[in-house]
This record gives sequence, C-alpha cells and structure tokens, in this order.
Amino acid sequence: MSELETLFRIQELDIRIHASSESEENHPLKAVLERLEEEKQTNREELEKLGNSLDEAKAKQSKQESETQRMDEKLRKEEEKLYGGTVGNPKELRGLQAEVRAIKKQKDALETEILEGMERLDETTAVANDLEAKVEDLQAEIDGKRNTLNEELAEIRHELERLGEEKQGLRSEVSEDLIELYDELIKSKHSLAVVRVVEGVCTGCRVELPGMEYDRFLKSDGVFRCSNCRRILIK
Repeated sequence: MSELETLFRIQELDIRIHASSESEENHPLKAVLERLEEEKQTNREELEKLGNSLDEAKAKQSKQESETQRMDEKLRKEEEKLYGGTVGNPKELRGLQAEVRAIKKQKDALETEILEGMERLDETTAVANDLEAKVEDLQAEIDGKRNTLNEELAEIRHELERLGEEKQGLRSEVSEDLIELYDELIKSKHSLAVVRVVEGVCTGCRVELPGMEYDRFLKSDGVFRCSNCRRILIK
C-alpha cells in the first residue's frame, strides 16, 4: 500500500474514531437515564412530602384519640354525679344534664373528625405506597439501563482502543512531512484531508480540475494537492 493510500486509510480510521467518540459522548441512554433520575427524584420529593403529611396526620389522630379518652373519663364522672343520687338540687341537676349533653356532642364531633381523618390517612397512605412502588420501579429501570449503557460504552472504548492502535501503526509507515501536512489539513478541512478524484472532479470541494492539472495528477506518483481546496488528492 502506497503512502497516500496509507494516509487515506488513516483518515478513514480518524473518521471512525471521531464517530465512536461522539457515540460515547452522546450515547442516547445517557439522556434517558438523566430523565429517569429526574423523574425518580421528583417522586422521592413528593414521597417525602407525603411522609411528612402522614406523620402530622398520625400525630393529630393520636392527640384526638387521647382527647376522646379524656372526654370519656369526664363524661363518666359527670354521669356518676347525675345518676348517683348525690346531687338533689334541681338546678344543679339541670346543670349536670347540660354538661353531659355538651360533652357528648363534643365527643361525637371529635369522633366524626377522627373517622374522616382516618379515611384521609388511608387515602394518603395508598398514594404514598403507589409512589414508593413507582420509585422502586424507576430504580430498577435505571439499574437495567445503566448496566446496558456501561456494557455498550465498554464496547465503544474497546473499539476506540483498537482503532487507535491501528492508526498509530499506520502513521509510523508515513513520512513525517506528509503526516504533518495531513494533521494540518485535518484541522482546517473539516476532518477531510485526503480525497479521491472521480472523473476529474475533486470529491473534497466538488470542483473539476483544469485539464492540464488533471493530466499532471494522473501522471504523478507523489503528493498532489487540489488547486482549489488544497486537499491531498489520490486516484
């Protein structure tokens, strides 16, 4: 293989290396994982809020239950006075009856509130359980996709290593001056330094070579550059 053909092969490897590097950098699973992580975080934050709400609701319920026990005890004592025969004064008895009715009314209202709170607590717990299950499902999906990503990235990196070794081996077969020219053109010509001439047309800039220039190119065995784009031309 001539130096120019070797240089063209180096360019092909550079193109593949660039494409593989882009695949590694912009692997679609990275964006998928980022979206899943954001969704998981959002659900975790919502789950934390629900957890705080549940703690507050349970604390309130416990306090209300203690209050009903206190009311029960107070009601028992007032009924003992009312029905125990120790109070004979009609006015005082009427006062006790009113107090018993008031306590019962307060207790009924509080028990109703407790029941409603328990219903809300059950609903919130169900929502929290659903969110927790969703977070677990998201984590499982994230783990699976991350494993897939790591495997695919490992393959890409292995391929990059192989291509890099092949490229370095070929570069050692090309003269230093030609390699320097190639490296300069690669940077300035959008990663296309060596191009073929097809039917008298430079495939780099798509400009037809003048007749005499094309004739010289066909007869040349050395480095020949396009007079328009200055890329290295090969047959």
